[in-house]
Amino acid sequence: MGLLEKASNLEADEKEPETKVIKPKKEAPKETPATQPKKAAKAAKKPKVKKERKPRAPRVKKVIPEGFESATRGQRITRRIFDFAVSYGWTVPLLAISAWGSYFNPTIFVILGIGLICFNLGFMPTYAGKRTVGNWISRTRYINSRGEPPLAIYLAIKGLTTIFVLFGIFSILVVTASGSLGEGTGQQIFYAIGFLCLIPPLIDYIMYRIRGDLGLWDTVFGGVWLVRTSKTSEAKGWLKRLESVSDWTASKGFLDEQESTD
Repeated sequence: MGLLEKASNLEADEKEPETKVIKPKKEAPKETPATQPKKAAKAAKKPKVKKERKPRAPRVKKVIPEGFESATRGQRITRRIFDFAVSYGWTVPLLAISAWGSYFNPTIFVILGIGLICFNLGFMPTYAGKRTVGNWISRTRYINSRGEPPLAIYLAIKGLTTIFVLFGIFSILVVTASGSLGEGTGQQIFYAIGFLCLIPPLIDYIMYRIRGDLGLWDTVFGGVWLVRTSKTSEAKGWLKRLESVSDWTASKGFLDEQESTD
């Protein structure tokens, strides 16, 4: 027995001692604001500070730019008369003949009239210094708040006011005279269109009476004024003839210096 014990002890001594691997303990993750309870996160948040609203700057009334003088009452009336004569003068004989009861073909009058409207409200503002025939004869022109001529479309829209008035009155008179306002949808639509055509000129007139210098279209285009102008040396040909007509109107006192109250 003693020999066996000694042999087993020798075998145990010859075996190398086993090394135990000690695994490092994982550190607990640090707490972050995201892992904190919702109540603690809400408590940690700073209260929001409301931004103070800056008071709006008061609206400044639009006035005519410096260096320009408003057109006189005589100049305004002269411009209206000549612009109406050129653009819509053809409607006068047409209406007179129709009222007389004569039967004729009005195609020639209509074609001629459309040509005159396009000339005065389309060609003149685009190629003749942003001025209509009435502007040249009355020695006036339109300017915006920067002292520059407005867009050519402004003169076209402003000039079409007469068409709105004429068509509105005509449609209402036709429907009223026929007494068929409630008889058909077509008559009602025609009447409604005529009434709607009268709204812009009516608003324009009311704004002129209240404000004195700016109407509906003047305000829509950012402020447009009718101002005085003088003869220019650049005018040639038929534009020079228009200026000679303005000399005649001035000599007759039509372009007086009385300030307009419109």
